Amino acid sequence: MSLAGVMRPASRSISCSCIDTANLLISELATNAIRYGETEDVSFSVSYWQGEVRIEVADGTPDRPQVKRPGADEESGRGMLIVEALAEDWGTSEDGTLTWCTIAVPEPVVPRPGFWCEWRQEDGQQLSLAAMSTPDRAIRWARIQMRVIASAIDASVVGYVWDWLSDGWHEPAEALKNGEEFTLPPSAGPYKFVWHARPVRFVPLVGGNPLPHLAEEGPEWD
Repeated sequence: MSLAGVMRPASRSISCSCIDTANLLISELATNAIRYGETEDVSFSVSYWQGEVRIEVADGTPDRPQVKRPGADEESGRGMLIVEALAEDWGTSEDGTLTWCTIAVPEPVVPRPGFWCEWRQEDGQQLSLAAMSTPDRAIRWARIQMRVIASAIDASVVGYVWDWLSDGWHEPAEALKNGEEFTLPPSAGPYKFVWHARPVRFVPLVGGNPLPHLAEEGPEWD
């Protein structure tokens, strides 16, 4: 008894691990129905709706399956214990002739485009880094960090970088919008820096909160 063909239409939304779990649950429920049911007419159905797989096995027997806890040396009796452990929820119809269980299906992990940005010294030492969702945000972050870095090194250096802060970003902005990486080597008096940005695809953390740069909405840089 296999779920592969039954769930093919939803295969793009359901991971292989969920399909394997569903196969095991169908097998355990069907085996339990055949072993303890009062009829050989056993049927099952599988449905998927809004992130949940529902499995139903009908055997026509009005008895609720019992979860047993067999000893280590016993070779059977673990079917409903497995169902209870793996299913999100399970139960029976009002007349007891149908047993059902559900599996929660995680949302698919979809990589999202963005930009990885770094400020470095000329010798390669990293000064600052960030992940940004759009070219405009990448440029705003770069400008702010340039001002912060220059101020931290020498307040008088800010005057050297002012032209870059206002007029030096048109070319990198166009490159990023075209999906190209860009390296900018501004200098500030005796100091030399490197700003590098490249397009990347970020993978959200499964089961975690969205990272700030992956959020649908976020604060604009001033």
